[in-house]
Amino acid sequence: MVVVAIILVTVGVSLWALSRRDIFYRLALSYYETVERRQLYRLLSHMFVHGGWMHLFINMYVFYSFGEVLYQRLLYFHEMEVIYFPLVQFLFLYLGGGITAGLFSLLLQKNRNTVSVGASGGVSALVFAEIFFDPWARLYLLGLIALPGIILGVAYLAYSWYMARRAVDNIDHNAHLFGALYGLVYPVVDIDPHLAKEFVQHLLSFS
Repeated sequence: MVVVAIILVTVGVSLWALSRRDIFYRLALSYYETVERRQLYRLLSHMFVHGGWMHLFINMYVFYSFGEVLYQRLLYFHEMEVIYFPLVQFLFLYLGGGITAGLFSLLLQKNRNTVSVGASGGVSALVFAEIFFDPWARLYLLGLIALPGIILGVAYLAYSWYMARRAVDNIDHNAHLFGALYGLVYPVVDIDPHLAKEFVQHLLSFS
């Protein structure tokens, strides 16, 4: 239910912002407004604004696909008494991933006049948290080619790092990179440190 609720809110706010450019720029992440004018709410609000229909659709499709799986995992941890508030953990994972991605995006931004919008940082956190829990599960590249999640994950991190250094397009690759890294370490830091050992065992279990 929480996944659907977040999608509905994100779609609603995104459509509102797409129809009102003043709202778009009021919610977007930008260096001057966020850092110089201390409008820190933008670290969160930019996750609910998107640059276009395709941007919105892709993020929400991936969010739904991985969000449902992750929430069920958290419910299982709750049943096993590893965590006590699965909803709060899910929000910390998703929203925390987006906020962390936004922070690093601002710190490493080469062009201080650009703005960043979208849920990609939080979505990347969900995807990489799932890769952490099941690294050899098959994920589909472009919906066609099935590859182990850990392989696609490493390739995604390398690509995001490379493209962030080049800075030749309008995509916030730093947000993707640090959102993904947040999702990768979140289970160990905020759920159970012993999960790190299980992750290594999963990696070594491939045959």
